[in-house]
Amino acid sequence: MADDLREKNKQAAEKQKVTAAKKLKQSETTEQIYATSPDDLRSQLSNKNEEYVFKLNKHLLGDGFKEDEAKEAIDKLMPEIIDNQIKGTPANQLYGPVTKKAGDIAHPVKPVKKTPFWASSVDNSLLFFALFGLLYGIVALTNKDSSTSNQTGIITLVILSGMWGTLLTWFNIQMKKPKKERPGWGITIGYLAVGLMLMFVFLGAMTFVPATINPSLNGIGYFIVAVVAYGVRFVFRRYMGIHDRGFF
Repeated sequence: MADDLREKNKQAAEKQKVTAAKKLKQSETTEQIYATSPDDLRSQLSNKNEEYVFKLNKHLLGDGFKEDEAKEAIDKLMPEIIDNQIKGTPANQLYGPVTKKAGDIAHPVKPVKKTPFWASSVDNSLLFFALFGLLYGIVALTNKDSSTSNQTGIITLVILSGMWGTLLTWFNIQMKKPKKERPGWGITIGYLAVGLMLMFVFLGAMTFVPATINPSLNGIGYFIVAVVAYGVRFVFRRYMGIHDRGFF
């Protein structure tokens, strides 16, 4: 039994050596392919791949490419084509139909830039700043009771907008995740409930802040602030390259 075990271990070790040697040879072959000139690689094309390259060149020329531009674009593909050809994968399986690959080369799709969390938070905070500015302006024009002025002060507006913008940015990101990666509804609702509670506590605390620290504007002042905030948001979105829609 011990001899059988040693024999199995020996066979396993030999198998690992063969696999490692095969991977090393493949790696060396790939390096050699990528070090070879595209013209030399073209001479190694199989009949099937040669036909694919010919059709691809024809489609690129028909799409407005010049001869040298089409050749340069295809030359960039040659190492990958030959590497996969050796592995038994022809170009039509590697890239799909010629028309699709030609379209990908002629009209490349730029990867969508992911917006950082902080930038999305600022974007949404500015949006809420504008919305709350409009709301505060309406309150200032219609409410004659000055006892709530500290809850509608400019500092309140700034902090409240930041809190709403950050909280709802987080919520929006969670909802865009794949279903398996989303936190449970209980956790999500819990976070939102805590966030709303903190906002109400904050609003209550602001009633004790002196008006000299948290001054209120008149209705027109808040409307102006709202327009300025929305304008700043527009510029910020263009500067940061934010294209996804916020909440509005």
